[in-house]
Amino acid sequence: MKKGLHIKGLCIGTDQKMLVKDVDIRLEDSKWIALIGESGSGKTLTGLSVGGLLPKQIKIKSGQILLDGEALEELSEKKIHALRGKRLSYIFQNYAEAFIPHLPLSVQLHEILVVHSDLDQEQRKFSISQALEEVGLSYKFIDGRYSFQLSGGQLQRVAIAAAILLKPRVIIADEPTTALDPQSAEQVLELLNKIKHNTHCSILFTTHDLSIARYYADEIAVMYRGQIVEKGPSKELLSGASHEYTQKLIAAEVMLNKHPKSIDHSMSYDQPRKAVHLKEFPILEVHKLKKQYCKQHDVLKEVSLNIKIGESVGLIGPSGCGKSTLARCILQLEPFDGGELYFMGNRINGNLKDVAIQGNIQAVFQQPGLALNHQLNIFNSLMEPLDLLKRNFAQRRQYRNKRMQLAVQLMEQVGLSPELLHRYPQQLSGGQKQRVSIARAISTNPAFLILDEPTASLDILVQAQIISLLQTLQKKMNYSALVISHDYRSLSKLSDRVIRIEKGRIDDLEEMSQVSKG
Repeated sequence: MKKGLHIKGLCIGTDQKMLVKDVDIRLEDSKWIALIGESGSGKTLTGLSVGGLLPKQIKIKSGQILLDGEALEELSEKKIHALRGKRLSYIFQNYAEAFIPHLPLSVQLHEILVVHSDLDQEQRKFSISQALEEVGLSYKFIDGRYSFQLSGGQLQRVAIAAAILLKPRVIIADEPTTALDPQSAEQVLELLNKIKHNTHCSILFTTHDLSIARYYADEIAVMYRGQIVEKGPSKELLSGASHEYTQKLIAAEVMLNKHPKSIDHSMSYDQPRKAVHLKEFPILEVHKLKKQYCKQHDVLKEVSLNIKIGESVGLIGPSGCGKSTLARCILQLEPFDGGELYFMGNRINGNLKDVAIQGNIQAVFQQPGLALNHQLNIFNSLMEPLDLLKRNFAQRRQYRNKRMQLAVQLMEQVGLSPELLHRYPQQLSGGQKQRVSIARAISTNPAFLILDEPTASLDILVQAQIISLLQTLQKKMNYSALVISHDYRSLSKLSDRVIRIEKGRIDDLEEMSQVSKG
């Protein structure tokens, strides 16, 4: 009987539409297959179908999923649940949704072993400690902590530790490194590669990063509009791609890796940033900002920075260094424990209803799916910031009469069809949701925009499109920006200068010319 995972003639869909068609993937022991494709192409659905995790309205219509010859699609819910974690394990892109927010992380990791093993408490603690050490964390670090107290990168590493706890036969990894800085991402990838060789498990790895597929995957399968359009050994496929979509992916990677000044200006989706006249008056001043969690862990240690009017500043640093915490403090989403914030010359006192800052500071986050309310259609989600700003009766009446007109204009401004206004977030691709998030952020005509990893969770073609859109909007609206990323490529195209943050401190200031040479 053939060992490994074999997805054979798989078709997935709803009652109205077929979403995945005739997918065939053979994943033998100790093999790594990278599944590449645009948002909405069916990559994630293919992975979810293996472990019986498809949404209720989406079903397997035909085909087989065989693990060591056993048909998984025929198993009962009880049997497939017992299989998940022990023989089959997942690492999800939306790491925040992988944990229960009101339970300590250590309790949740212990629960995995309680369900699937007979280990006592000390043995469980030892196994958990080993898994955490493999991903660069310690049991002491997570013990008693909750998911919302960790950075995105730290939480993703805990999710990976959970996935490898029981040494599964097959690991399905859905964009597991998008939240990690390059150094941490490389460590995780090397870890997965080591696990593959040591335990002879197989890995189905969804990614939009061709460099990962090129270096780690034994084979690549390219997915487009629900079908695998091209597959083969990694180096051969990427050096001699035959399908038009694969060729576009390779071209986009080349474009993103180019020095900003050497980019072909005829490419409409990417233009280098032009110098913006900067006034001497800073729009944002941060003085010796401090932030602690649990009265022990210093996340921000006297961070200071200035951003001028019309200036775009990049913030780079490893996972857990305090990048997103700084953003949340500026946005008044979290209190800070020391220091001062000034916006347009006015001190921010932590009052969310402060008229001086409301609407003038907006943000675009890494996970557009989490930023949009799934119970509201796109029209109502999009107009939410403007709805909140209209206070008196005269304003509300005038605004109500042109609300749809404003929504249409915003959608067109970010390159989306107004027809999408009546859809819900779950009916949009990742790139479309991120464009809606950008449209919502600029709806109030903000003076300052925070972009927190705005392209990290998107495939490479959509990354190029979103970067181009943000470049265009910044030139047109001349807002100031703080761009947070662990990717120099994105920062080099969206920032005038880059600040590095390390262990809660600003270490150095790098001009764009220096960054571009890296």
